[in-house]
Amino acid sequence: MLLLNIWNTITAWLPDNFQGVFITSREVIDTEITSVDSRIVSYWIVFFVFFALLLLGLLCKTKMIERLSRHLLPISFVVWFFGVIVYIIGFYECGVNGFSVVLRAIIASFKMFVVTHELSQVVPSLHTDVLYISIFSLLHFVAAFVTFLFIFKMLGFRVKSSLRLIMHSYFGHRNKTVHLFWGVNAASCQLAKNISKHPCHSRDTIIFVDIDNENSENSQKKVTLDRITNAITISDNEIDIIEDIGALVDHCYNGPASLSDNNDNDIFSSLRLRNVGKIVRKSNMTHFYFLSEDESQNITGALNMLHDTSIRKNVDGVADIFVHARRDAGNEVFDYYSQYDGDSNGLKIKIIDSAYLSVETLKSKNGMLPVNTVNVERTTGLVYESFNAIIAGFGSTGREAFKYLYEFSAFVGPDMKRIPFKCYAIDSKMNEIEGAVKVQMSNIGDDELVLIEDQVDSKSFWERCTSLIDKLNFVVVALNNDTLGLSFTVNLFRYAMTKPLANDRKLKIALRVYDSCNTLRMESVVNKLNSSIDGDRVSICLFGSVEDIYTCDNVLLDSQFVHAKEFNLVYENSMKESENDKMLSASEQWRLNFGNEAIQTIMEKYGISRYHAICDINRRIAQNLSNASHCRTKMILMGFDDDENLDRLKSFNNYINTRDRFTTKYYCDEESAILLRNMAVVEHERWTASHRLMGYAYGTNTDYVMKLHDNIYHWSMLNEVAQSYDCNVVDTTIKIEYKRLNKL
Repeated sequence: MLLLNIWNTITAWLPDNFQGVFITSREVIDTEITSVDSRIVSYWIVFFVFFALLLLGLLCKTKMIERLSRHLLPISFVVWFFGVIVYIIGFYECGVNGFSVVLRAIIASFKMFVVTHELSQVVPSLHTDVLYISIFSLLHFVAAFVTFLFIFKMLGFRVKSSLRLIMHSYFGHRNKTVHLFWGVNAASCQLAKNISKHPCHSRDTIIFVDIDNENSENSQKKVTLDRITNAITISDNEIDIIEDIGALVDHCYNGPASLSDNNDNDIFSSLRLRNVGKIVRKSNMTHFYFLSEDESQNITGALNMLHDTSIRKNVDGVADIFVHARRDAGNEVFDYYSQYDGDSNGLKIKIIDSAYLSVETLKSKNGMLPVNTVNVERTTGLVYESFNAIIAGFGSTGREAFKYLYEFSAFVGPDMKRIPFKCYAIDSKMNEIEGAVKVQMSNIGDDELVLIEDQVDSKSFWERCTSLIDKLNFVVVALNNDTLGLSFTVNLFRYAMTKPLANDRKLKIALRVYDSCNTLRMESVVNKLNSSIDGDRVSICLFGSVEDIYTCDNVLLDSQFVHAKEFNLVYENSMKESENDKMLSASEQWRLNFGNEAIQTIMEKYGISRYHAICDINRRIAQNLSNASHCRTKMILMGFDDDENLDRLKSFNNYINTRDRFTTKYYCDEESAILLRNMAVVEHERWTASHRLMGYAYGTNTDYVMKLHDNIYHWSMLNEVAQSYDCNVVDTTIKIEYKRLNKL
């Protein structure tokens, strides 16, 4: 009676649609007790209960339940098959039609999985057979357990996540940093995984809010079992990552973008995420992430977060809202103004452009720098050839790749001018984007950027490739289709290997990875091709995978800015006379140059609006970012291909100290002085290229509103003071590289 009372108590808590299914288990107990000796059955019941509890505890501890739930189909078939055999033995009597027995056994075996049985139809003689009843009960138990696994797979993750979230909201550590991801996808999972492994953030709290936009219109309806099971939108792979990093998960039927008026309300209460709200309010810093592919939803959700009054009261310090969106003219306004808005509730919007970051990862690969595709005269740093490139696919990634190639291939020839540059941009939808491209890059000549509408597998395209292959330095494949991109890259690689390249130049092929599921396959193909040839005359490099882009260093810590701040500090210190003025840290110097206080100074100095002052600050920030990334290019041009030339670099570190401020003369041997001066010319050409990309043109007077600058001219035509700024950049590069090598 004790077991029956316990069973009745458990089933009373089940939903109505489950009570009718599980109540039959009591019938099993009643039937067995009335059919066989009660004392023997009691022993077996105690044994099976103990065994079941022991097994369940072992499975939960070893996470075997999750593993078994992934193999429900084969397990179910094995249990069903043995159930058919047991029922055939139980149903069979002499004189009974064998075919009907098999059919009845098949049907009865299916019933095991809905926790019911056909023991009353079994021949009476087997009711007292302990072995048969034991096997019969064990099969029914296993079948019921399989049903439990199925329910666990459907609802277990949701229930477990809810319990963990509730416990954390009441008993979790206070004053921690919280990372709140709105939505679950490959990008958010990868970033969260990387954050959890970072030494500085391994103890932070990570929360995912699973947003079910498909059911958002019916979010106020009664929650039913079907509704709950259909609301789980997280894939098995994403669940594995979430559980591996110990992240918390909650669910809502719409996201922050769906709230039309949230100026005076708690956004978490509006979305029925009260436990998440408790955790956020207990933290001293919360970073929010909108990393879905829907740009408009991301921006709208971020703007609603800015207006949330509860966050305004509880966030301590400056927190970021990371938004996956294109860094175009419209979205940059949010990014620019948010950084300098004095009334933004302690929150700052930061645009995360996957196309831009993918090219930044390409910059970080030394082997894929444009300088490694040309022949450099080591004593002078000059290049005696042109630079030619093809970009297949001129979408977001293709355009960012063009900016990279245009700026970082600004080498100087013997005439002390930039060497000829030509890029063929090919896209099947070029007619649709050509107008926007020409407006954005209005100061890039038609002889430098050739826009072509064509398919990469067309006859005309391959004819163009065959005519250019021996002159090419760089090819970027950004087709937004991994299969097509890989096929084109392999064919181009094979064709390039059959043709000699002019002037012994090297050809680099950069292939963008869009889908993380294809990374392993593409890496395998590329590695085999690269290792199949001697030397590096032609090589392929993958870039832009989710694993490379969404890292803690790239997104949260913004490692690019860390290097840019260091470069800015060394540069500014070189301009200061007093040692006391050099006591600022990199962050303090950065804040002094580019913080809120600098805006008013620029507005008054140039007589421009706040908008143009912010644009000018961001222009200067971009130059520090580029200068930090361009260090390696300058060093290679100077002959520092590796880290083994410390003595020679030490000599150049001494040479740069001989130059007086606002002058260009180095007091050292003539060959070294010429090399340093040539690097200053290279820096000027890089600076000019970057400003042309931003829309600047030459003007007799600098005008930041009309985007005119009087230094966009040949270096030899500038006065010595203007030339000295380029020398300052070269000197800063040498100081930073010398300091880096000394630490090795």
